[in-house]
Amino acid sequence: MLRLISCYVTGFGRLENFEFQFNDGLNTVLEENGWGKTTFCVFLKSMFYGMEYKRGKSLTERKHYLPWSGAVYGGNLVFEKDDKRYRIERTFGAKDKDDTFCLMDLDTEKESFDYTENIGEELFEVDRESFEKSLFSPQEEIKTSMTDSLNAKMGDLSAAKDDMNNFDVAIAKIEEAKKEYSQRSQVNPGKLMRVQSEISQCREMVEVLPVKLEAYDLQGKLLQDKNHQLLKLKEERTKIADRIAAQSKREQEIGALKAKRESLKKSKEELAQLDDFFAKGIPEAEEISDIQEKQNSLHGILGRFESVHSLLPSKADEGKLNEMFRDHEVTEDQLDAWDEQAQRMKELRVQGEHNQMPEEEKTKLSELKYYFSKKVPSEEELSAVSEQVTSLVRADAELSVREKQYQTLLAEKEVLEKSEKGKERGAGLVWLFFLLGVVCIVGGVVFTYYIHEDISLMVATAFYVAGIVLELVVFVQMLHRRTRHTTRRQGLDEQLAEALEELEESRQLRDDINDSCKEFLSGYLVTPTESMRDMIREIQDKTLLYNQLLEEEKKYNEQNSESLEELSELQLSMYTALSHYATVSNMNLYEDHCEMELLHRLHNDYRTYKEYKENKKIEKELREQKEFLEEEINGFLERFPVIEEEENRLTGIEHNLRSYQRLSEQVEALEQELEAMKEVSDLPEDEASIEQLQATQQEMEAQSDLLNEQLVRDNEELNRISEEIEACEDAKERLEGLLEEESEIKEKIEIYELSAKYLQQAKDNFLSKYMGPLRKGLRHYLSMIYDEESSFLLAKNFSLDMDLKVHYNFQGSTKEEGYLSAGYKDLVAFCSRLALIDALYLEEKPILILDDPFTDLDNEKIKESLSLLKEIARDRQVLYFTCHKSRMV
Repeated sequence: MLRLISCYVTGFGRLENFEFQFNDGLNTVLEENGWGKTTFCVFLKSMFYGMEYKRGKSLTERKHYLPWSGAVYGGNLVFEKDDKRYRIERTFGAKDKDDTFCLMDLDTEKESFDYTENIGEELFEVDRESFEKSLFSPQEEIKTSMTDSLNAKMGDLSAAKDDMNNFDVAIAKIEEAKKEYSQRSQVNPGKLMRVQSEISQCREMVEVLPVKLEAYDLQGKLLQDKNHQLLKLKEERTKIADRIAAQSKREQEIGALKAKRESLKKSKEELAQLDDFFAKGIPEAEEISDIQEKQNSLHGILGRFESVHSLLPSKADEGKLNEMFRDHEVTEDQLDAWDEQAQRMKELRVQGEHNQMPEEEKTKLSELKYYFSKKVPSEEELSAVSEQVTSLVRADAELSVREKQYQTLLAEKEVLEKSEKGKERGAGLVWLFFLLGVVCIVGGVVFTYYIHEDISLMVATAFYVAGIVLELVVFVQMLHRRTRHTTRRQGLDEQLAEALEELEESRQLRDDINDSCKEFLSGYLVTPTESMRDMIREIQDKTLLYNQLLEEEKKYNEQNSESLEELSELQLSMYTALSHYATVSNMNLYEDHCEMELLHRLHNDYRTYKEYKENKKIEKELREQKEFLEEEINGFLERFPVIEEEENRLTGIEHNLRSYQRLSEQVEALEQELEAMKEVSDLPEDEASIEQLQATQQEMEAQSDLLNEQLVRDNEELNRISEEIEACEDAKERLEGLLEEESEIKEKIEIYELSAKYLQQAKDNFLSKYMGPLRKGLRHYLSMIYDEESSFLLAKNFSLDMDLKVHYNFQGSTKEEGYLSAGYKDLVAFCSRLALIDALYLEEKPILILDDPFTDLDNEKIKESLSLLKEIARDRQVLYFTCHKSRMV
């Protein structure tokens, strides 16, 4: 018999480092919702069966119970079986391949191989699903149902377990094989439907075979008739072609005669028009060639004239050139001399520029002149202000010391005042002495006047002495304290007054020095900084640099004085000589110093002026030649009329001359040919023309083409009928084989149907053997829970089918469990589960794990169910979890 001893959870859901000890019999766990009762139950199941891994599910049991804190996922469970103690150790990962399993023998503390990682199936002899349907009741899943593993276990068929587990697979395969033959779907029909469809098609083809044979004979006769018609048309077309050839030859001769007559008439008309054109005489070819040469020469002269004319300057440029050079001629020597002078002036300017102060120093000097635009400080002023800055630093330090001294004295005074207040609070002891003195004096009075004993006088005297001494001590102490505090306070006040006066003097001195420095700095564009010493140092540095740059500027100016004198003399001489040309060119030499540019223009303009004079001379000569040739050509052209469509009149005259010669020769030749063709006569009126014969020929060709097309179609039709006849004959032969195949398929379908039927009957007969104990157990447990006399539902009327579904027989009608209330359904399901466990385990009483199964029961049913739970816990270990005291055992 299996018994749980203890467990330890390292990490499982929200449970972490959790330990639990199991007892024999009933173990109850009462905890509130969220504590982890269901998590604990699943942990126990996972120790026996591991964690199931299912690919693709969004939230599997493995993911659901991952440790919240990230602890090691798993734990251990200690149990006893057959007087041996074992410890199951399991850890779980993201996938089943990451899981670990170890079974330890606690008697030897070594790893045990008595069981594998499938220890749950080996201990309880059922798989995971069947465990949840029997010994393990998850929350809100009290209902049970039949599985193949339960079937095998209840029938004590451990050897045949695989066959029972594969029963549904066998039935499914039979149905799948049967569907392959008998399916009636139009999309994916079975073999029987396909064979029957093919049989139907073959029968239809066999029935039309005689009709196809008759159609084949008719089509053959039709082809013979059309071939005969085509042969007859071919003979008639040959005759028509011969007639057309003969008629065409004769018509060509007559047409040629008519064409020549028309051509002769047209040629004479054109020749008459040309006689009018050459009324003033027909020119010779040499004359036209001479005029053509003159025209070509004229074209060349015109081209040169235009080219030369295009080189001439515009009227404005022409006037400017004449104004510049007509009365002020220059020579190349003069221009070269001026170029040398300009080059020397350029060298002098460059030399002056090289002797100039560098741009960077010029820029810096310009900036410093602006910086010292108000005033340039002397060395004495800079030394004085430097000393003031040093004094200012010392004044700042002295002021800081004075301020610290003054603050220290203020702090001492504040401490003194607090000390006086504290001592006033601490004067309680003095007042205590004072009161004690008063008490002693009062005691002396009491012993003197009210107590008459022998020792009363002595005691009274002692009290008086003590009281007087105490009062004197109090008086002296208070006088000393007051004197000391008064002296101390007066000393501090005098020190504070003196320190404040010195502080004010230091502050005034520092302000005076600071104002003097600021006044000095206000005269310069100094860069503001927190340190006045840095600002004074900046002025000193810039003053030194400014004086150095002024000296440099003076040196450069002295070096450039000689070059400037030579440059002035050259400039005066040259600007005087070039003044006329500068005025015409709108240039100001004295302001722009552009003598190089002016000389460059002067060279170009002088060159242009010489070319202008040369081109002007050539233009005059070409104009004279052009006028002479134009006169000669125009004299020749005026002899002939103007030809509007011809742009070149000479070309038109030449063309007309060639036409005149050609037409004269053509007229003479046509007259001779017509004289030779007088024997050709016209056609007779009753003879068919070549057009009519050709029309008849085209009609015959169209008939032949139509017959050929019909023959092609008829041949195709004959071939198609022939193919259909062959297909029908093939179908006739194939029909016999299909009928045999149909018979074989029907036999196979019948075999599959009988196989499924007999398998189901065998299963039902097999299962019916253990349904009796199950029904008996259900009624037994129901009768233990409630009294049938007070209930309209009798235990004997409840029954279970082979799938463990509950039915109730009410007045001859069978009702399913859906007709019961939620409470009754849970109650009956609980009893069904207990009956199933009894049927499964006849020789031992296994553990039972219940996760709050009585949530839907009323108080009375809960009470009875808990009584039943205690009863069954007498001989087995039961783990019962609940969240409410009302459901506690």
